[in-house]
Amino acid sequence: MEYESLVVVLSLGSARLDGGELHELTDTRVLWSRVESEGRASCLAARIRHRDTPDRFRDRVRGWGRARGWAVTVAPGAPSC
Repeated sequence: MEYESLVVVLSLGSARLDGGELHELTDTRVLWSRVESEGRASCLAARIRHRDTPDRFRDRVRGWGRARGWAVTVAPGAPSC
């Protein structure tokens, strides 16, 4: 079963986000993404399909972001068929 989640990544002062960072997340498929930047601040929003349960995916993505100095929010969606 696949799940879908909305992921928002915030960066202030570290490397600018460009969307390519999402390729580091294994076993995921990016349905869409958007990056906005102003000054040193960047925000990346993406809808992602994954096989992890929503709780496991949230923990995995938050750890991935924390290791890079980013704040990450994950909103789980309904399972996909």
